Amino acid sequence: MTNRQNAKIFSQLAKLLNSGINLQQSLTLVGNDLNPAVKRYLQKVSLAVGSGQDFATALTCERRYFNRWTISLIRLAEYSGSLPQTCQILAEDAETQARQERLYGSVKRSAIATIWGFLVLTAAIFNPNATGIIKPEFWLRGLAIALLLWVMIVLVSHFSSPLWLQLVRRLPIFGQIVQARSLLYLAKLRLPLSCGVSILTALDLLREHIPDTVMKGKLSWARRRVRMGQPLSQSLQGKLPATALQMISTGEESGTLDQTLETLAQHYDSELEQRLRSLQVSLRVLSLVVMGCLVAVVGVRGISVLLDSFPE
Repeated sequence: MTNRQNAKIFSQLAKLLNSGINLQQSLTLVGNDLNPAVKRYLQKVSLAVGSGQDFATALTCERRYFNRWTISLIRLAEYSGSLPQTCQILAEDAETQARQERLYGSVKRSAIATIWGFLVLTAAIFNPNATGIIKPEFWLRGLAIALLLWVMIVLVSHFSSPLWLQLVRRLPIFGQIVQARSLLYLAKLRLPLSCGVSILTALDLLREHIPDTVMKGKLSWARRRVRMGQPLSQSLQGKLPATALQMISTGEESGTLDQTLETLAQHYDSELEQRLRSLQVSLRVLSLVVMGCLVAVVGVRGISVLLDSFPE
């Protein structure tokens, strides 16, 4: 399921459970406007809950809908009696991810348009044959370049190595985006902590869930330190920005680490969105300039070819 579907399901579940409706009836009422496959899945889960299974186990009847992270949080929430609150947190988290995905997609499209326009503009300028750029072969090659750029960007975003992430972190704008995204992954620690589990168990769950290999390494280092008796803020000393460390330290001292991590998530979510929108605007302006130059070059070349075709 998409993040928007997850957000809708868990948001409706939280509202129904808070209104006093039991879990089985809530599952029956949820997702009436979803696709038939998801509705059948939820009905199957509802029947399993009605037969005596716990909610987390019932969700595993089909593995393709919810990941291990979500099921583990649901299991912890059932055990601690905080299922409505956890469903609401999961809904907000899924909605945030859906919004970020839309921004990432927009930035990717703007980046592809900018790079493609620059490459095609360069090929058009340095093409010795004036009639070459008005032939279909030229634009078919341009389409192939656009597809190649899309595939490259998708592969880089999904299969980034630790070395690549370290290099990107040193870039002025992209480094801040990667850092904010990593800290948002760290802030997810608030979900298992809000269910009452220990910090070691929460670190294990989060480390297996996040795709950021660099943050995974930091969490592994922090887990070893926490196991030796150090607080989380000291375990991550030198591995996080000073602002994040100060917020975590304050949460540990006040005993409200989960609430502090929620504040941390809001702070870096706002920063990430601001950075992405700024990058999106810059890329759009640059792509418009490049496209305008490309249209001008093609127009001049086309007019020159037309003039050369006239008899002297």
